[in-house]
Amino acid sequence: MSGVIVKERRMGWALFLSSALSEPLFTLYGLIAIILYKDLGASAWQIALMTMLKPVISLLSVYWSAGLHRSGKVKSNVLWGGFLMRAPFLLCPWIDSVWFVIGASVNYMLFHRAVIPGWMEILRRNMGEGKRGRAFSLSSAFGYVEGVALSIGAAALLDHQPGMWKILFCVAALIGMGVLLIQARLSVDEERKEELRPSISFKEFLLRPWKDTWQLMRERPDFSKYQFGFMICGFGIMLIQPALPIFAVDDLGVSYTMAALGISLAKGLGFAVSSPLWARWIEKTPVLKLSGFVFLSVAIFPILMACSVFWMGWFYLAYFWYGVGQGGSHLVWHMAGPIFSGKEESSKYTGAGLIMGGLRGAIAPPLGSFLTVSFGAVEVLIIGGFLSFYSGAYLLKSRLKILQKI
Repeated sequence: MSGVIVKERRMGWALFLSSALSEPLFTLYGLIAIILYKDLGASAWQIALMTMLKPVISLLSVYWSAGLHRSGKVKSNVLWGGFLMRAPFLLCPWIDSVWFVIGASVNYMLFHRAVIPGWMEILRRNMGEGKRGRAFSLSSAFGYVEGVALSIGAAALLDHQPGMWKILFCVAALIGMGVLLIQARLSVDEERKEELRPSISFKEFLLRPWKDTWQLMRERPDFSKYQFGFMICGFGIMLIQPALPIFAVDDLGVSYTMAALGISLAKGLGFAVSSPLWARWIEKTPVLKLSGFVFLSVAIFPILMACSVFWMGWFYLAYFWYGVGQGGSHLVWHMAGPIFSGKEESSKYTGAGLIMGGLRGAIAPPLGSFLTVSFGAVEVLIIGGFLSFYSGAYLLKSRLKILQKI
């Protein structure tokens, strides 16, 4: 068996095991807002502060990987980020503080985002282009299904023993630390790097990721078109997030059970079923074209959700289709860096995606809240659907123009 095949198999197993071991903590992370309110007595503004910080933190996470393509310290970047991401939760059994849990939550999302460029670069170096998309998608689908089962089990346990969340977080963080052992055993072929530059000023450190992203956008029109399309689609989906709970409660009268069936089971099923299909298409379809179809799929979700005022079956179908679109967008977002970079370092491409995600996360949810209060939830759903549809049509049209020039 050749060394390349062995390396790819190790990487494939690393993806699956990393996804499986990371999922318990990621699942519990989704319950933090409820834990803060029910068990720690957090105020509404404290929960709102944490919710606002979650998307904005992506703007800071990019600094963890800034200059990664110059230094070449890919593995240490991922390992240290993974450790810092989980470490605070190990202290949960001994610390009973609202602010500690909020801090641990924000820290988790910071490093969860920060290690993505390095992890995708390790994937690029250890697996061929024709296989990495399928392996990543299948491992993500496995983790998603695992998360559905864990969320139902954890919710049932916490209903009977609320204080168990402290032990669960500690155990989940310990399990997650196992990911570091797996990643540490991966071989990372070092590539020739730029000669390290002298130390830079703090101002230059703050501006460098933004300058690198701007320069990348100017040099790569195809990548710029992709980011513009993803920005519009992502903005539309984030815009409707504040409208969804209001629409579900006020217009549909959805119960907790119905919400769990829709959000966990229906969305999880859509993600799991569609992921192998998206993975197969990404191996054969240009990324701009595939992204266009992904965004058109995402656009169907808010339209189906708006139709659920006529029949509740549309509610479950909407979340199933949301899982389908999310399966595609999850794959495309993570694979965009390795795809567009080719044989270059991919971290700066993925880092650009983090910056764009942080920008839309800082603007879209507050704007969605304002529009929901001013005009209504249904209207915001329609606006979000239109933006996603426009982004898909834009990328497909851009792809046709590129082909015509060729």
